[in-house]
Amino acid sequence: MILWEFPLALASFLFHGLIKNFMRVVLMLHDARSGKEAEKWIVLSQDDMLARPGALPLIMTTAPRWNTHAILATLSPIAVSKFVEIETSSADRSAASWTIVVCTYAGRQTVTSIGSLSPVPANGKARIELVAGKYWLGLRYYERRGEVELPAVSADGQLVAAAQSIFIGTNDFYRDLFKRSSFFYLALHYYVFVLLRYRSFFPENFVRREFLPMGNPETQFVFGALRRNEQLLIRVEPQAFADWNVLLTVYNLASFPIQSEHLRTPEFRVIAAADCAYLFRVNRRSDREKNFPNDWLRLQVTKA
Repeated sequence: MILWEFPLALASFLFHGLIKNFMRVVLMLHDARSGKEAEKWIVLSQDDMLARPGALPLIMTTAPRWNTHAILATLSPIAVSKFVEIETSSADRSAASWTIVVCTYAGRQTVTSIGSLSPVPANGKARIELVAGKYWLGLRYYERRGEVELPAVSADGQLVAAAQSIFIGTNDFYRDLFKRSSFFYLALHYYVFVLLRYRSFFPENFVRREFLPMGNPETQFVFGALRRNEQLLIRVEPQAFADWNVLLTVYNLASFPIQSEHLRTPEFRVIAAADCAYLFRVNRRSDREKNFPNDWLRLQVTKA
């Protein structure tokens, strides 16, 4: 099987690079033509983001490892001379665990981040000093608390985006997202399955760069691939649940989510009905532990 998988994976890898660069150029040209600055958070939802022309191909080349466990929103571009201020009190009211990552706008390089485990500002606003430039903010809310409100953001003392309430069922679109699978998206992402399946053949940094989503300082990742009719036996140390969210997403070969689990029991199993990839997001939810011990999540792959 390896004889035909590797040539197909190489073709997929080259195709992915071509489409990713094309979409990046299209986005830059669009932003340059519009010349608009951010005015509100854009929520990853069916009505807010996915309904926009070209949004799905863009996501599938820039952030294809869908986070089915968090409410996600982005704010960009933000022109900053000295600092931004974020109303963290809104985030604290809306989610038990949250992070906001600040990245450069053009290169999407992480500059800094704040979150629910950061020191609490006295006035409910976090001030972040930045070098003059344009920036992209990415927000994740885990374990929402009732009504959900995205925080107000200011740059250099001027309001950029007001606080924004959103529909609590904003993530419902994930239930049917797999129906958007097509040969185009399979061609984009088939190489990832081969990278994961033959992981020992490739540099680990390369595999992680190609598969993992944008880094989050409060999250650790465990990942791999299953062939059809294999099962993944999962054992989690019971004491882990006090300080960590153990979140599992399974993706088809086109990188659309087909299963999403927030693990709450010490043992769980996934049976693969088709070739797939899996990703654990182990999200820190308290400041008692800084690192998740490797032996607290034990995986075994067997025949179903």
